[in-house]
Amino acid sequence: MSHWRRLSRKNRALLLVIAILALAATALASTRLASTRRSLATKAEGSDSLGGTLPPPADVFIQQTADFPDLGNVLLTVQLTPEQVAAKQKEGTASYTTLGSSGELFFRDDGQGGEAVAGDGLYTTVAQVDLKDVESRAQQDAATLETASSEIPVFSGRALAGSQAQTVFDLQGFQAGKSVRLNRPVISGPAGPVGPVDPIDFDTVTPFQHHVLMITDPKVIADPTRTTDPCDPGSGTPGGSWTFKHLITEMAANTSLSPSAFTEAWLKTWLSNQTINTFGVPKRLVMQGILNDWHTESSYTIGSTTDLDLDIAPFRLIAIVPRLDLRGGPGSGGASYLSAAGELRFIFGFVRPFWMSSLPSSGYGRSCALPFTAIFEYKIPARSCTGMVSLAGQWMALDRLVPGDAPYNSALEHLTEPVVKANADLTRPYGSAIGQVRTNEIALADPASWPPDPWQLREFHLSTTPSWNPLGETTTANTPDDSFNNGASFQSWILSQIEPAISGPGWQQAIPDVPSSYLSAPFLGARPEMPTAAFFWNAPGLSLSPSSGNNPDNWGRHRASLNTCNGCHAGETGTPFVHVDPMKPLGDWHALSGFLRGITVNDPAEASHLPHRTFSDLARREADLRALAGSLCAMVPPVDIAQVRDGLATTGKIPAHPFTSPIDPSQLLSLPADDLKANHVTEVH
Repeated sequence: MSHWRRLSRKNRALLLVIAILALAATALASTRLASTRRSLATKAEGSDSLGGTLPPPADVFIQQTADFPDLGNVLLTVQLTPEQVAAKQKEGTASYTTLGSSGELFFRDDGQGGEAVAGDGLYTTVAQVDLKDVESRAQQDAATLETASSEIPVFSGRALAGSQAQTVFDLQGFQAGKSVRLNRPVISGPAGPVGPVDPIDFDTVTPFQHHVLMITDPKVIADPTRTTDPCDPGSGTPGGSWTFKHLITEMAANTSLSPSAFTEAWLKTWLSNQTINTFGVPKRLVMQGILNDWHTESSYTIGSTTDLDLDIAPFRLIAIVPRLDLRGGPGSGGASYLSAAGELRFIFGFVRPFWMSSLPSSGYGRSCALPFTAIFEYKIPARSCTGMVSLAGQWMALDRLVPGDAPYNSALEHLTEPVVKANADLTRPYGSAIGQVRTNEIALADPASWPPDPWQLREFHLSTTPSWNPLGETTTANTPDDSFNNGASFQSWILSQIEPAISGPGWQQAIPDVPSSYLSAPFLGARPEMPTAAFFWNAPGLSLSPSSGNNPDNWGRHRASLNTCNGCHAGETGTPFVHVDPMKPLGDWHALSGFLRGITVNDPAEASHLPHRTFSDLARREADLRALAGSLCAMVPPVDIAQVRDGLATTGKIPAHPFTSPIDPSQLLSLPADDLKANHVTEVH
């Protein structure tokens, strides 16, 4: 008789239960493992993408290696904070992190491929650098520091956070095979504060900033060979390279519309009530009178009652602005140097020429300028690291020339024209590099409304649908609908999304973009408004007292409010609606906001008006551009995304060699290595 039959019925039943439980436990473990693998695979799901986006690292290191001759000669390592690692563990991507809109740049923390210790928060990739460039970098650091300030300002997002010492790259340690810190290059300016975070007087705009970063010199923006002024009939060159007509003509080149029809379709956006992301956008009918006047004048200038004469377009250039600081990077929502090298912006003021009778002149003084700006914001097409470093150097070289002189204006046109011309970026709609057009105005307010209509911001994107209006209105970047201000949803956004992103040692880090929907409801708004210059975003139930240092509620509220368009253009930065004032006569310099020049602002939400926050965005941009121009370039092999996805799905582990074999040198990705440590901003302003 078998052992089974010798057992009593009771014992057989007990063993059967135990066996069933064991099978169930095995199945459960298998299910959990499969679930974990599916979770990891899901994080990396998509035909060409991986999850696990790199947050702004706390530190960056570089070390020579001879272990991977087919991949590179250095190990590039980023160190994350414990809070960042914990967030990745929760996400299910603690063993790796990626950079790039698809995750092309791959750093691992699994004890393989040059990564020393699994799970220590140090993420490593193999890269190739020119060792002569490393030596030159160290020499340049030392030479610059002999005359430069030993301290430079440090910014937390846009706010001044103190200062830090500049240090020369440790070439001796690097050549000895040590893992050495890769700080940003030593720079010659701007001079910054030393000591704690106190109000600092930055209330100046340096020649460098005027020549390079915020170009408003009348000898440039009123260059008669490249611009024209509708307020001065017959002036300038209609269709010159910096005119509204030229930019619109290039933007419309590959659409089915003429530049005139393209412009009119865009402006007619204001004539209809719209619903964008379920939120209403009321019409502003003052625009109809402007179009009527423009058509009437066009009938005299070009003999057409149907076309708008773009030679007399009521837009006057008031500034040219490079924004390489918006090139993306760690923490910028997946965007990176691989997709755009920042932005180039043209700021126009909408004006009231002699032929425009529909807008009253009263309240605007004798100038024909109007309280209405239109900003054309182009995405500078992606460049290699060497190309991007070279571009930064070309912009800096403008400081050695005299604005208004032929060499300066020619060099500036050489930088702008490749970005604005048709087919500048074939990866974008209609081949145009335009990212967005944004407007900020009160000139279209209904004069009969009471209470008066407020200042209003709008955003427009180039799109292939609808074809009858390629430049259509859309949601406004990073700005919830105004109805959420002082409400529970915005409170939840601050507490659950903003504060975790800026907590602990990483309190200064980037914050997430505002999504189209939040808490299962539409969230991102359109046409944000500024009823007063004191406007700001707030939420109930926050503890805003700053008595305990960097209060997370206080700092989270501020960062969330500053991230919005109307918060940045009003109470958070002490700005009276515009950062570049369009209300100046021909030949005058256009006034810049304190946010750009330097200003200390009291917290608008805290009862005691503390803490103070200091902004000096041109100084921040200057430090960033100077550092970018001296960055060390590394060539990194792109990860085989499909192979990594399969490995995570089948074993839950990253393949030992996650790259395509053999390595194709032409496919190496170009990365400014020390730029990983930059203060990349996510706010679009």
